[in-house]
Formats: sequence, C-alpha cells, structure tokens
Amino acid sequence: MSTPPPETATLLDISGLHYRYPGAQADALADLDLRVAPGEFVAVVGANGCGKSTLARLIGGLDKPGAARRATVCGHDLLSADGRIDARRDVGVLFQNPENQLVAHCVEDDVAFGLENLAWPAAEIRARVDEMLSRFGLKDLRLREPHLLSGGQKQRTALAGVLAVPRRLLVLDEPTAMLDPAGRDEVLLAVSELRAEGLAIVFITQEMDEVAGADRVIALERGTVAFEGAAAHLFRDVALVRRLGLGLPAAGELALALGERHVDLGPLPLTLEALVQALDARP
Repeated sequence: MSTPPPETATLLDISGLHYRYPGAQADALADLDLRVAPGEFVAVVGANGCGKSTLARLIGGLDKPGAARRATVCGHDLLSADGRIDARRDVGVLFQNPENQLVAHCVEDDVAFGLENLAWPAAEIRARVDEMLSRFGLKDLRLREPHLLSGGQKQRTALAGVLAVPRRLLVLDEPTAMLDPAGRDEVLLAVSELRAEGLAIVFITQEMDEVAGADRVIALERGTVAFEGAAAHLFRDVALVRRLGLGLPAAGELALALGERHVDLGPLPLTLEALVQALDARP
C-alpha cells in the first residue's frame, strides 16, 4: 500500500488542519493531515462539499488556516501572513474555470502577467513567455484574445501563465471539469509532461479515470481524510467508493458489470488497457 513520504522529504507538510467558513456551523476541513514529497503526484478526490477546493486555496496560500499543528509548503508557514505570501510564489494553483485566471487582452500578455508583477527584466520575460508558449502549444495563438480560445486552449493558457513563474508545487483544482473531451485530453497531456519532468502535483478531480496512475490517492469525506493509499486499493473497496460517492474508472465499472454476468476478470482493472488484457487472458 502506498504510504505518505517521511517528514524529512516533504514539500507540503500539513497536520491537524482546520478551516471553517464565516457563519458556517461546521468545519470545511477538520483535523486533516497531508504530506507531499518532491516529484510526487497525489490525487485528491471526494464528493462535492468535502473540502477539496478549500484545501487547494489553503495549500496555495490564498486563505488562512483556522488552526493546525503544522502547515508548511515549500518551507513556508501557512499560518503566518508572510509565509502565505511566500507560498504564492512557489505554489502554482490552477482552478477549474480558466476564465477566472485570464486577465490580459491576448495570450502572450496573459502568460507574462505574473512575471511582470514580479518585476522580471523585460528580456527575461520575453524569453520565458516564448518558452511557455512553445511548451504548451500556444505559439500560433500568442496574439489571440482569450475569449476566442477553445476551452482546452484557455486552460493551457492559464496553465502556461501559472508556470511561467518557476514553481516547486502545482495544485490543479478539477482542471478538466469544464472541458469537452478534446480539451480534457489537451490538459491531461500537458499535466502528464509536467509530471514526467518531476514537478510535484496535487491533482484534485472527480473524474476517476484521471486517478488511476497517481502515486497516491487521498479521499476526503466531510473535510477529513477517509482513505489514503494506492488507487488500486481504493477502487477494490467498492463499498467505500460508493459511500464516498466517487464511482469507479470506466474500465472498473465495466469489469463489475461483466462480473455480474459471471465473467471473472480477476483483480479489478482500472484502465481500458488492463481490461483488454484481462479479457484476452481468459480461457
């Protein structure tokens, strides 16, 4: 079973975290523990209202925790105002609606926005923007107005802007939720490339097909951790999956349906490739 990294090898180190919205009767996050190591890809799942987006904002230094035994990210104390400001420099956060993060009149200006706020030299900004436009397949769109972009192009532009500022940790809050299948594939390919380069990623999603390859899965329930471990272990506990309102990857759902028709495929396949292999292996 996948286990959290040791405390000596963490970018994100949270223990006993609480957060309650003003006027709320209960905590949105309650006694939550979470650690993320350099280069680790951690998926965070849970039903609506379980605290996923709240967690994203806290990790990024955008909101102040109500309380915590310990809450640091990239060495910055999230319990202090200065620590949260510093965290915003090292942690990039991408939300599900890219239009909320597109602020300029054209793509290249949007990508340059964060660098300009940090007062990078003009020549370095131009070079970095060119690098990001090339990396995310946006060179031919550099002068395009954001409202004329497709959903996938908008999200890639927002991601390019987030990562134009060098980051140590990337938090993605349901980045494919508002995209069509083509746009979703564009964003997932970009995320896969970032993961291959060793960037630590916290990937928040309700799409279980996006979870199967994670190094570790955190499932939230009413603001606290209900499961932590490998995706395969989570999805094998179908009762827990149903209780958390998660569903299974499409391959797993199909395998269960086949099982009800007495087609035994052995261990539950989580990807279509694994499902095909299981079917091919049947006598």
